[in-house]
Amino acid sequence: MAQDAYALLALPTDILVLLPYHLANLEDFKELSSTYRQFRAVCHSVSPNLILRLAAASSRIFFRPDPYFLVAATAKQIGYWALQNEGNAVQLRQALKHGIERLFDLCIEKAGLSMDDIRRLQKSRFTVINPVTDLVDRCAGKQWYDVEDFGGGGRSDAETIDCEPEHALFEIAIYGSLFHATLEANLEGRQGLDLATRLDFIKYCIPDHHYCDNYKGFHVEETGPYSMGRHEIAPKMDQYSIRHILRSRTWCTPWEAARKQCGPDFEDDRRQKIWVSAVHMQGLEGFEMLRPDGAIRWREYLLGLREKIENIDSTKMRSAEKDECGEINWLEFPILEDEIYCCVRGMWRSD
Repeated sequence: MAQDAYALLALPTDILVLLPYHLANLEDFKELSSTYRQFRAVCHSVSPNLILRLAAASSRIFFRPDPYFLVAATAKQIGYWALQNEGNAVQLRQALKHGIERLFDLCIEKAGLSMDDIRRLQKSRFTVINPVTDLVDRCAGKQWYDVEDFGGGGRSDAETIDCEPEHALFEIAIYGSLFHATLEANLEGRQGLDLATRLDFIKYCIPDHHYCDNYKGFHVEETGPYSMGRHEIAPKMDQYSIRHILRSRTWCTPWEAARKQCGPDFEDDRRQKIWVSAVHMQGLEGFEMLRPDGAIRWREYLLGLREKIENIDSTKMRSAEKDECGEINWLEFPILEDEIYCCVRGMWRSD
């Protein structure tokens, strides 16, 4: 083994730099970088995209749930990339229509991670993801169900929900990361990713057996999770579960505390809606605000965010468009709760 290593070290540098591109996964990369100084230097010079590709090869073991974890870690980069030109935005929307796996492919193609990012993500499993997954479980999971007389008064928000707390957490995080650049653009008076793109993410990347595509304007194509028909994803109800979580007092209370450290609620309902949504849209890192004292580190950023919302020109706070029934006016700002409601509202009415 040592002789093999010495033989490799004798190779020209322009050959050595190619070694990381022939490794199987991130574990091999870490082992190579921890051996000899020359190998460590070679690994230090690789592109963030290669590190992401090696991490993707290990995602089913070290970055679960696969592929949600790594998509959440890189979706913000894709959001900015999509806003660079119309072609990128079209490519993103096409990927979304084929579900989370195709979005993951796009992330692997266009995004990247550093080893510092990898270490931060692995640490966040214990400091943020696991604790906040427990919070989601208390909103709509086993802990939520596990009360005496659940349907007879044990829960004021009792209803039938099939929720996977960790998946729901990452789906919320991915929405916030992917459309973070759109939020920033809207706050600066620029056009972000349009409503149709955001709805495609919800329809195809947050699959739901109860998705009401019979409602006007919300038909889903037989692609991605629906390629074999909606019955193939039963009994998943991810959209409905997330709507319940976002309305849960257990979920809302720590977010309210984070907002209140920056000032009172807005009296203008539209600004308040944007403010509530904007605080949510910070991806995986933003969930740190839900931990005890976690919002302190975010206070300066949130104060700046609140100021931008306060300074929005009210004459430019236009609705994005109406639905085909002419009933709902969406604000052009990304607001997950409103958009996800529109995808499941047919459960309460029919036309």
